[in-house]
Amino acid sequence: MARFKTISKNLDIMEAYARGKRGVIYKHGKVCIKEKNPKSAVDTLGNETAYLEMMNKKGIGPKMIRYSGGKLYREFVEGIRIKDFFEQENDKRMIVSVIKQVLRQCREMDKLKINKKELTNPYKDIIITPDNTAVMIDFERCRRSSKPKNVTQFLQYISRNKKELEKKGIIIGKDAVMKLGKEYKEKSTDKNFDRIIKLVK
Repeated sequence: MARFKTISKNLDIMEAYARGKRGVIYKHGKVCIKEKNPKSAVDTLGNETAYLEMMNKKGIGPKMIRYSGGKLYREFVEGIRIKDFFEQENDKRMIVSVIKQVLRQCREMDKLKINKKELTNPYKDIIITPDNTAVMIDFERCRRSSKPKNVTQFLQYISRNKKELEKKGIIIGKDAVMKLGKEYKEKSTDKNFDRIIKLVK
């Protein structure tokens, strides 16, 4: 624990790794330290901490370390963003595996009645590690919802990237996606979700 206290004291002399509207991220080895952006009127770190802890119980997201002093400490995820992965990866099996990983994580969040919100354009929210594991990050905008839309939102993203995927030999018909997405939206059952998973091949 002393090591993390030292990190916290030295935040002012550490170079920011990334800046967003609501938060500033610092990297210290394999640890990501996130604090509120001073320019933001909203502090979402408490909300993000609570949902990240929930997600970790389902094997989703980077490993939570702790939240103290208004700062969130979590595992730093090495890798590339999902759009870059789609563009750079040529192994069809790897791409299909990543898509299914994300869909299954979306399904878990739907079952928990949690909506992540950013999944129609998750460019900054899904990192693909060197061993081709899809890791969702940034849970600051998560909210409870009686009708979460994680699966259907990610399907929209896949549909928008169909041309890039077709270049890699992955054919996902837009009409089929819309049909199965609508059926899943009306009845979010395991059966309807399995039909979506089988569509990706």
